[in-house]
Amino acid sequence: MKFLFPTFLFALFAIAIPVIIHLFSFKRHKTVYFSNVEFLKDIKKESKKQSRLKQLLILAARILTIIFLVFAFAQPYIPTNSDTKKQANQLVAVYVDNSFSMNALSEQGQLLEVARNKALEICLAYPAGTKFRLFTNDLKPIHQHELNKEQFIQQVSEIQATPTVVPLSIIYNRFAGQTDIGDNTDKNLYFISDFQRAVTDPDNFETADIFSYYLPLVPNEVANLYIDSCWVEVPAHRLGQEETVYVSIKNSSNQDYQNLPIKMFLNDSLKSITNFSVEAQKNIVAELKYNNNSSGLQLGRLEITDYPFTHDNNWYISYKVDKNLKVLAIYGNSQSSKEGLKYIDALFENDDYVLLDEMNEQNLQVNRLSEYNTIFLVNLENFSSGFLNELETVVKEGTSVVIFPETGNNVSFLNNLLVRFDANRAVGIDSTTQEIAGIEYDNDFYKNVFKKREQNPILPEIKNHLRFETATRSDETKLLAFQNGDKALSQLNFGDGKIWTFSFPLNTANEAFANDVLFVPTLYNFVLNSLPKQEISFIVGKNIFYDLPGNINYKLSANFEIENLKTGEKIVPNNTTAGRKTRLDFAGQIVSDGHYLIENDGNVIASMAFNYNRQESDLRYFSEEELKNRLEELQLKNAIVVSGIERNFSEVLDELQNGKQLWKLMLMLALFFILCEVLIARFWK
Repeated sequence: MKFLFPTFLFALFAIAIPVIIHLFSFKRHKTVYFSNVEFLKDIKKESKKQSRLKQLLILAARILTIIFLVFAFAQPYIPTNSDTKKQANQLVAVYVDNSFSMNALSEQGQLLEVARNKALEICLAYPAGTKFRLFTNDLKPIHQHELNKEQFIQQVSEIQATPTVVPLSIIYNRFAGQTDIGDNTDKNLYFISDFQRAVTDPDNFETADIFSYYLPLVPNEVANLYIDSCWVEVPAHRLGQEETVYVSIKNSSNQDYQNLPIKMFLNDSLKSITNFSVEAQKNIVAELKYNNNSSGLQLGRLEITDYPFTHDNNWYISYKVDKNLKVLAIYGNSQSSKEGLKYIDALFENDDYVLLDEMNEQNLQVNRLSEYNTIFLVNLENFSSGFLNELETVVKEGTSVVIFPETGNNVSFLNNLLVRFDANRAVGIDSTTQEIAGIEYDNDFYKNVFKKREQNPILPEIKNHLRFETATRSDETKLLAFQNGDKALSQLNFGDGKIWTFSFPLNTANEAFANDVLFVPTLYNFVLNSLPKQEISFIVGKNIFYDLPGNINYKLSANFEIENLKTGEKIVPNNTTAGRKTRLDFAGQIVSDGHYLIENDGNVIASMAFNYNRQESDLRYFSEEELKNRLEELQLKNAIVVSGIERNFSEVLDELQNGKQLWKLMLMLALFFILCEVLIARFWK
């Protein structure tokens, strides 16, 4: 306990006055004579004892009255800050948590409304001329500037709920890092929030000379069941493919849910439905299956039913199913190359889904390579540097390449290609006839090709194959192998594309492979697995970029825009082009969940699906006591958790800046002991 005016304590010497009065009694006694005084002696002894006790109690009451009166004038207080020295200038920053969790109800009403009112109380409690700064989860540029009272009140009244989630450390560090604040100014930062555990991170606060105050708002206990995330089994999508969608559902309540439905809508039609059960404070993963029966953009929505929080009941996805896949076969003038082309042409000749183009290496249009999903290199003997540069670029952007090598005496031309992709190089030729003996059944490439696995299958024999180095630095995966362990076919990921490398050419000498049951699913899977991976969903406020698919050359016009299907609103993002990729930057423009169509001259060229951040769905909070303990553990300087925020804030502010005032208590105690003295003197007979 400290005193605001400690010099008043010298008045405690006034205690000597009642002591002196007690020691020197100025009352004159009258002598009365009696014939027999034996009984009077007993009465005198008893009365003397009682009188002495009465006088001592009166003395104590007088002393305590003086003590507490002196204390009242000295104005004692209990300091609330470790550093109570205040500068003349005050800068007050207020953070109003306007995330979705603040839509919850409390005993005082909706949390966001309570937070707005409390921010206004803070503003009005400070004297005229005080400068303010306002922080919300939106991090608006206007809030970076100092505001007067009128401007601050106007900005607070405009605060609305937002899907954006911001950790408290972002607010604290941003305020601490502002350099336009003078050294003779105290920086006060008020956090008005429900203090969810997911975003309350004082351990990430930077060291700064800030007086920080924490005003916790306590919501009523609510239960929340929500879709936490969603993903698909295969990130590439083709026509007729069976899709498996996995949905993570979390239960943050203390009750179990049984046999609730989850629905899958695709292009506004119910596509799949299943039931799920989830225990209290647990999460489960539900599966929904359906087929891609149509091409084009697929706009999906997964839906559950739960109240009162509804912003996390839906999860939006989108992807594109191409009507057909484009394949290019590049061949040379050698007899072997033309023979290999014949087999590929026969496989895809009458296929409406796979469209095959053929180019001779001498008439190759390298600028068209990016148009194709898959490129077959059929027994080529040489590669120009310009072709290799372009091939490397398109593979990085998602095109896949299948290499049937020519087993000539000079393998250096093939190695010029392989080193571009960090693949194992060819080191020689094995002229013996080897049977393909091993199939990597567990790899996704062959996983669903065969109904059953034969113990000793009869596989084709290959005459002459290349041998490759086995460098551990390469992450090639062997899909087919010979009896002697050499690879017959391998897969290598490079950028967004893939490289499949055979160790033998495709020609009449190896016709056994072309006629084998292994040939058709292998070559067809090359094409199907060359589909580009697609992000099916994004997070509002977290994902601010989108890369247009690189295998199509978009020429964006002045009428380029993004449309929100839910609201019909349209935005125009910034776009930058690097190579063949176009990146869209829509930071701060997408603020609601739903499907968004990317349009160019009125034509829809792509789609995106956005969902709200699920951090707000985790309804776990720091209690007032837990928050105090956490701040104490971190030894955060001048950090105070404000209790009883339902009081008028002018009283709270006075207590925060001047400590807990005790003069009223001292005055009441002084009056109490005056009353005690009067009662003792009046009624003690």
